[in-house]
Amino acid sequence: MSKQLQFWLFLFFLPALIKAEVKDVIVFFDGSTAIALIDSIEFDSLKYIDRDTGDTLRIAKKEAYFVYNDFGRMFYYSPSSYLRMDFLEEYGGYIQTVNEDTIFYDRIYFDRKMIRPQVALYQENEELPFMKLPFQDIHFIRASGSALRKSVRNGFNTSLISFSIATVLNINSKYKETGSFGSAVSNGFKNLLPGFSPFENGKQFHSFTFITPSATIVWMIYDIIFDRRTQYFRPIERDIIFPRSMYKFSINTIVDRQIEKIQYRRNEKRKEKEAEEAKKKQSLY
Repeated sequence: MSKQLQFWLFLFFLPALIKAEVKDVIVFFDGSTAIALIDSIEFDSLKYIDRDTGDTLRIAKKEAYFVYNDFGRMFYYSPSSYLRMDFLEEYGGYIQTVNEDTIFYDRIYFDRKMIRPQVALYQENEELPFMKLPFQDIHFIRASGSALRKSVRNGFNTSLISFSIATVLNINSKYKETGSFGSAVSNGFKNLLPGFSPFENGKQFHSFTFITPSATIVWMIYDIIFDRRTQYFRPIERDIIFPRSMYKFSINTIVDRQIEKIQYRRNEKRKEKEAEEAKKKQSLY
């Protein structure tokens, strides 16, 4: 194509390019959205202009599920979105796109990029075992039934944490009574452990063996009723919200965030001190 032809084609499409507006979309955890023009994304907040009202708004960044524009650019992934991606990468399942296409897969991988993120799908025993899909084309992903093994882990962890807390409280109580820490610890663990004969089992052993499977069953029922295998990403329509919130509670995420805040404040104070020192040096000259 000659340069002259390219020039005339550019002039021809220039009006359309000028009219085209990039739309930034803020997706909240319930699936509601805000069509916006992103002004800035700071450490704890997100500032944008609402295209519906024209108002300039600022929200806490933790309120947003993720933020993207219609040219394939991601501005922000929430910790909850990362946790849901991590969960899905453990299992097979299927995807439903915003165009209502259904794609089955055996393994899935999210590249988590900020520019045109992709999702890689692997299918065993297929002529085309590998394919890619734009992340922003995904409405929801449902993990296979094998995801219920996570319910088993949750049930075991629930009972383990409960009995660990009970054991610590029991040890503390015995220590206050006897004044011997070693004896209190030994007595606390004996209550949980089985004995050499059924009559020598610890007082809490039978409770532990009963509550562990019970907690597992409760978790499985809960996950099935609330369809926790299904993870939603991009809404199909603005007025239709997700069946449940996509916020995911994580103690590790909360702790990491608090550490980041401490580091951020330290860095800000250091920058302020450096700026003050620079001003003092300039005033000396």
